[in-house]
Amino acid sequence: MRITRARLYDLVWSNPLTQLAEQSAVSVPTLKNTCTKFDIPVPPRGYWAKLQAGKPTARALLPARAPGMSDEIHLGARYYWQRSLSDEELLGPLPEPPEFSEDIALVRERIRKIIGTVKVGRLISKHPAVSRLLSQDEARREKQKTATYTFSWEKPVFDTPFEQRRLRLLNALFLAVARCGGKPEVMGHEAREITITVHQTVVFLTLDRPKVAKRGASQGHPTGGKSEPLRLAITEGYQREEERAAWQDTEDAPLERRMANIAVEIVAVAELKYREGCVREFEWRVKRKAEREEELRQRQIELERQERERVQKLEQARIDRLLDEAATLRRAAEIRAYVQAVKQAAAGEGSDATNEKIERWAHWALAEADRIDPVRNGRFLQPTDASDPTEASDSDE
Repeated sequence: MRITRARLYDLVWSNPLTQLAEQSAVSVPTLKNTCTKFDIPVPPRGYWAKLQAGKPTARALLPARAPGMSDEIHLGARYYWQRSLSDEELLGPLPEPPEFSEDIALVRERIRKIIGTVKVGRLISKHPAVSRLLSQDEARREKQKTATYTFSWEKPVFDTPFEQRRLRLLNALFLAVARCGGKPEVMGHEAREITITVHQTVVFLTLDRPKVAKRGASQGHPTGGKSEPLRLAITEGYQREEERAAWQDTEDAPLERRMANIAVEIVAVAELKYREGCVREFEWRVKRKAEREEELRQRQIELERQERERVQKLEQARIDRLLDEAATLRRAAEIRAYVQAVKQAAAGEGSDATNEKIERWAHWALAEADRIDPVRNGRFLQPTDASDPTEASDSDE
């Protein structure tokens, strides 16, 4: 079931959740979780009793859609293949083209106020994703203490100054974007696969050494020799090979000083990606509707062609049968004429035995003539094809 935030908000404030869940074929917990996920307030406990008793009640306002949050809800859909459009939806009236009343510059300012100051310091307050990385590192360290042989890929990842700084930057970034609903995930043995899901929009990141140093650039460490330079980029594309935005350590501006701006941009990019996705989806729907209409038009043309061929084949079969019956009628007449000629030729000349033999032959021959005669055997009344509507109506009469 596809529904907008505003529509679901109106529904949850117009009917108790139990009734709405039954009408929507979802459970009450699913409905509550969906409202929480999309920042939709629900009536407090006792609201419906007060309303029924005529006591004053107040409806909570629907908050503005958060950056990166979808305005369309697939209620009850757990997997992406449950969200495909039916023919009825696809061929129905097109929705209005997506419009976004708030300028992206105002969205950035709203994000900036929520995120506020971002400080990169010691890992005292750790984000859960960073805590997991440190726990995995500690498990590697403990395993090494009892291992007879150690391998490079089994060593702790975050023991070097470079990796420790990288982890501090990630921790500060994760805590900052969490204020806007960002949920980070770090995967891979060396924690190089970084994603931040801002509500329903995924942003991909890289934080690592610069791949290629610029010509003429200083080969020293912009962070005062404590660590190698780092480059943080928002990536996209199938192989994440394209950079949407990037920040790199410089002598006068290491990444630590720019984490607030970076966090703001990540959330803003989530909003931009959502808007671009809405436009792409609308354009896809316009294109797919035209394609589907053309497919149905071509199918109708093919069905009409097949029907014409069927009718032509039936008509040709009727003509062929007519000609065959006429030829068969002539053969029957020829057989009867032949029998008559034989009988006349044998009359008065043969013996009784010969005449009896000729009579038996004549009886058989005339019976064969009657058998193939389409008029006498009624074949001309039989329908050519049971699927021929003309023949059916004729036989009914």
